[in-house]
Order: sequence, then C-alpha cells, then structure tokens
Amino acid sequence: MRKNQHVIYISFLLAVLWISGFAGGTHAKAVISSKAIDQVIEEQMELGRIPGMSVVVVKKDEVVYQKGFGYADQKKMKKVTASTFFEIGSTSKAFTALAIVELEKQGKLHLKEPVSSYIPGFFPTYHGKSQRLTVEQLMHHTSGIPFQSIALIQPDHAKDALKKTVHQLKSIELHHKPGSSFEYATINYDVLGLIIENVTGTSYEAYMKGLFKTHHLNQTEAGLKRMKSGVVSEGFKLHFLAPHAYEAPEYRGNTPAGYIVMNNQDVGTWLQYQLTDSTWSRFVKNPDQLTVKVPEEGEHVYYNAGWYIEKTHGQVESLFHAGSNPNYSSFFLIQAKEDVAIGVLANMNSSYTEKTARLIAKTMTGTNEEAESSMDPFQLIDQLSVAATCLFILLQIVSVVRFIKWRKRVRNGVLVRRHISLGVWLKSIGWVLLLIGILLLPMILSQLAFKGLPWKMTFVWGPFSLIELAISYYLFFIWFCTIGFIKGFMVTSTAGKRGQEDDRQTDFRHSSL
Repeated sequence: MRKNQHVIYISFLLAVLWISGFAGGTHAKAVISSKAIDQVIEEQMELGRIPGMSVVVVKKDEVVYQKGFGYADQKKMKKVTASTFFEIGSTSKAFTALAIVELEKQGKLHLKEPVSSYIPGFFPTYHGKSQRLTVEQLMHHTSGIPFQSIALIQPDHAKDALKKTVHQLKSIELHHKPGSSFEYATINYDVLGLIIENVTGTSYEAYMKGLFKTHHLNQTEAGLKRMKSGVVSEGFKLHFLAPHAYEAPEYRGNTPAGYIVMNNQDVGTWLQYQLTDSTWSRFVKNPDQLTVKVPEEGEHVYYNAGWYIEKTHGQVESLFHAGSNPNYSSFFLIQAKEDVAIGVLANMNSSYTEKTARLIAKTMTGTNEEAESSMDPFQLIDQLSVAATCLFILLQIVSVVRFIKWRKRVRNGVLVRRHISLGVWLKSIGWVLLLIGILLLPMILSQLAFKGLPWKMTFVWGPFSLIELAISYYLFFIWFCTIGFIKGFMVTSTAGKRGQEDDRQTDFRHSSL
C-alpha cells in the first residue's frame, strides 16, 4: 500500500512539474513573441524618427497585443498609450464605404446609380462629353477623377466645407472613361461623404457618429476638431533630420476620405469586425467587385470599399490600406488565411507604419524574409533639402564676399560705368530672362516630382526644411542675377589699368634693388 502511495506521489509530482514546465514554456513563448514585436516597433520608430506609435494585433476575435510607444507630446513628456488618439488618414475610407453599403441595404441608395441621382448637376466630362459616373466607381477609384484633384481640397473649417469641395468636381475633366481603369483619387470618397449627407439629411460627422456607436466604436470621431474628450497626440513632421510638432491646417472638406480619429482600442474592435463580420467581408471580397487591378500595388491586387485586396489562386491573401495626413499616418493589415489583423498608428507621416505592420506579421508567422530597405520619401526629401540649403547658404556667403571686393574696386576707380550699347542691353535682358527662368524652375520641378501638385500643398505635406530650401534658393538666385545685371554696366577703366601697371613696375624695381 505504501509502495503504491509512493508511486502515486511521484507520478503526481512529475505531472505537476510537467504541467508547470509546459505552462512556463508557453508563457515564455508568449513573452518572447511580445518582446519580438516590441523590438520591431522600436527599431522602426528609430529608423523613421517617429516620436510616437500605437499598435494593436488581433487574432480571430481576440486582441492579443496592444501597446503605445514613444511620446504624444514631447515637451510635456506625455507618453502614447492604447487610448491615445491619432488621425488615421486614408484608412478612413473603409468607414465611409461601410456607411454607403449599409445605406444601400436600407434601400436609400444604389451602388450602380449615377452620382447625379444624389448630387444634382454632377456631370464630369471626358473629352468634353458628360459621363455617367456611378457610386460604386467612386468606391473602386475607377471614376476617372484625376489624382491631382487633391489640390482642390482647401483648408476650411466651415460646416459646408464638404459641399464646397465636391461641387468643384461637378464638371471636372476626367483622366479616363469611368469604369475603365484604376486611378487613386482621395476626393472620390469626399463625394461619397456628400452623398451620405444628401441621402440621410444630416451632416457626415453626425451620421458617422451613430454608425460608430452601432459598431461599438464608441471613442471614434469624424474630424479631429469634433473630439470633445480624450488625449489626442500632437502631430509631427521632419525638420532638419528631426521630428518637430506641427499643427496642420484643418481640411474639413476631406473628412470622409482622411480625417477619422481613433485610438488603438477602437482600431482593435474595427479589425475584429473585419475578421468576424461575414456580411461585410463577403462584400469587400466579392469577386464581382474585383474587376480592376492595381498594378502599382502588386500583380494580384484589387481595390474595393476602402481596401486593397491581394488575391491569388482564387483566394484572398490579405487586405491592407495605408493612411497619410500631413502630420499623422496609419497602416491596417489583415492576413486572411492566418486570421490575423494588425493596426499601426503614428504621429508623423511616414512609410514606416506600413513597414512596421508587415514586419510584425512576419514575426508572428515566423517568416524570416527581410523587409525592403527603401528609405522613407519624406526622410529623403528632408535630407536633400538640408544639403541643398547648406549649399545655397555657402554660395551666398562666397557671393557676398566677392561683391564686397568688387565694390572696393569700384570705389578705387578700377571700374567705371560702361557706355550703353546694344550689346549691354542684350546682356542685361539675358540676366532678366535667366532670373525669370530660375523663378519658374521650382514650379516646373513640382510638376515632375510631385505629380503636378502645387508648391503650397507641398509645403503643408513635406518636411519643414522644404521652406528653408525655397527661401535660400530664391535669395541666392535673386542676388546672383541682380549682381550680374549690375556688373554688366561696369567696365575696367583705362586709368585703373594704367595705375595697376605702374604699381607692378614699381614693385619690380624694388625687388630688383
């Protein structure tokens, strides 16, 4: 009996140790996984010089990771938490699309109806002829509205800002025939926002507030200025290789396309909805809707209802979308096969939000592939701007020193006013034409480098250092051309030459003696 008791005791002890070891091993594995994600985030924040980031990871219907990093306010040393709010940029579009789909279910609109049915007088043209542009084409970015239409969105905080933005498109010339090809134009979703207003008889912000509550997104708001509570992170952008706080203008007329405000607590709920709501999921992934490819995003990538959809061999691999505002960015990634979704929010416009999400996905799936090492475009622009600004300042200093020496020669009578002739006038006109060309060059470059967007918009979206570059560029070349113009009227005097020769002869005699 005692022997049996010993056996039972030892067996029980081994079982306890085995269970403890298993539990400990599982816990260790979870800790390692969490630490690995922490490391990815911290590395990407450092590489991107991002002050604050908030990340949430969802597995099926459970939030498995949720954390804030860095600072929401650097001066006050306020840290980012799971409840810190960020503008999410173009990931807002999926919410506007959801509102449109639900309004169709209620019979208040139809996706295949022309936009003019809901916005009277909305008749964009293609080759001068009015086009029938439908609601679903706006959702697909196949409307033909050009990307450059983003320049029509002006800073505005008025209640009718959305209406003013959309009404500029009523007779816009399209880039291509509606439905024929994909061209991302953020303003497509502003048009959808005005359709929501006209169909519901209420403001976009008010309608979306009700929609958010229906889907348990109780903290989410449409528009940063509409937030009545909660900690909102400062926005930042680069300035001479470091992040600096920046309060961007308010673009209330662009709210449906890019200005929903969330924290990662609500992002987690939103991503759970994407993974679990079969009705919405079927609509987004509907094969009938996936008719137009987005080649610049990948060989098998489509667009529908505010999501890029990667589909291979008849199966959806992933859904993703990036969001960018002048001083915030986001990236949402859904790995359909693994039932994993990742949301990344940042308080600076940076491509590192996408890199962070994709690296987290690889970490969770155990993929050892290295991420692409391409530099964030805003970092590249900032670095080039700093280098060019320093060069222009150096040239300006050299030019001023040379001008001072030139002035001394004028005072000493070495240089006198030139006799005005046709050649002098032609040379002067040449300097004026050169100055005009130099003043116009940045506008020409913006057409090439920024897809035709105006410099005013580039200064809002780009690093602060672009402003210093513009100032140093114009100051140097205006100075350079002005001095060249003035010097064109001066010539070395005969007396000055004779005086210089006498001085050289005197020096020669002294050296001979």
